[in-house]
Amino acid sequence: MDMTVTAQKAPDQAPPVEQRADERVNVRLEGKLFVPAEETTLDCLILDLSAGGAGIYCAEPPPLDTFVVLYINGFGRFDGVATRYVKGELGLRFVCKDAKRKRLEQDLAAYVQEGMLGVTRSRRLQRSAPRAPIDHFTRSNGDVVPCELLDISLQGVSLRTKLHPPIGEVVELGQTKGWVIRHFDDCIGIQFLQRPVAGGPNVR
Repeated sequence: MDMTVTAQKAPDQAPPVEQRADERVNVRLEGKLFVPAEETTLDCLILDLSAGGAGIYCAEPPPLDTFVVLYINGFGRFDGVATRYVKGELGLRFVCKDAKRKRLEQDLAAYVQEGMLGVTRSRRLQRSAPRAPIDHFTRSNGDVVPCELLDISLQGVSLRTKLHPPIGEVVELGQTKGWVIRHFDDCIGIQFLQRPVAGGPNVR
């Protein structure tokens, strides 16, 4: 599809609520954005995805505070609200029950471990038994470190762990590599460096 993006200003644009440009990675997932109030469906590109929302590009973004339905190839349908518009990117906050948010979190973990094939398997396993969570990462020296998943998106993860590798160290989670970018009291932040499968979203 033709996904030429123009830096169009959405109606009723508000000042940016958050600035995360330094943490962005270049991902590409095709999707559709349905705007019930206008009865229109727009092609879009999903730039970032988490259990709480998404950042997308679309040629004619709806006004802020508009209710929308986002369809993401491979991940499914999500109700949401347009919350911000910054430099051509429309931010959406998902409005869904905890069970659906948890399923999306599991799908994202599966994507990190195995790519889109992992998402397909995750959906199949969710019908019968829960998928094994991300519970460890591997350091550059080969050490396997136990951890607990706190938050996950297509950009990275927050992990609770007793061991804090140095900032900048490259680690592995499943088939995806990332580098440590933050330390907290009992957890670390990791930003992904690559996608797990060829043909998936790319990282610059």
